[in-house]
Amino acid sequence: MTEVRIRPKSRGHVYAELLAPCDAGDQLALAEIAVDAISALGAGLFEPLSVDGEFPCHETEFGLPLPPGMGQSAPYHQLRVASLPADVQIRGIWTDTVITRCERLDRATILSWIAGVLAGQRCSEPDTRPGWNELVIETVRARLPDATAAGVEGDELLVSHGAGVIAYPVERSADALWVAGPHIRNFDTVPFEVTISKDYGSLSLQFSTLWSLWIDGPGHPDIEAASRRLSALGWDVRPFVRGGM
Repeated sequence: MTEVRIRPKSRGHVYAELLAPCDAGDQLALAEIAVDAISALGAGLFEPLSVDGEFPCHETEFGLPLPPGMGQSAPYHQLRVASLPADVQIRGIWTDTVITRCERLDRATILSWIAGVLAGQRCSEPDTRPGWNELVIETVRARLPDATAAGVEGDELLVSHGAGVIAYPVERSADALWVAGPHIRNFDTVPFEVTISKDYGSLSLQFSTLWSLWIDGPGHPDIEAASRRLSALGWDVRPFVRGGM
């Protein structure tokens, strides 16, 4: 089996955009489109272990988000699993983040969380209403390609990172092998990252992988399949690219 290496400086990206086919002011409908995109990307490939969200109040007339800290006391929220896999850490993207815990982050749970955050928002500025601006996934449980099984020693997969090696705990579930990250030793070791941002009625998505397994290794066909699933939802998906941020 070829070496598995984490390559944060030469990570691979899938970029996509969508002109939302719904009322640009319908924040929950736009969130549903975003979460469906996350579900399509992750099907058989990864499961989110945390989701961070930016929930600023928006102008009623044009739907534009207010500047951070204006009109709302708690714009940053995070949904995370209550029980993390071994050696995994979740970082906070923003300060003063309100954290909610759950058993599993599936589509229904994420949408319920978003709906609850929106319902609980209180916008103090006139002519403003609750909204969201960005959803970020930086902690995941990833399914290893079948070809990787030969490299698993006992319950660990050795992954090169910089000048060292990280022994990733491997979970066996439903006839598949899974790893989770980022590792507690370093934030830039997560297998996948997803960011979806909203600009009025359009959505932009960035799906990144830091592991050689999916950049140009045996798991790359799984990235291509994820792109096709996203395209089937109506997203304008650009070809996979390799390189720095």
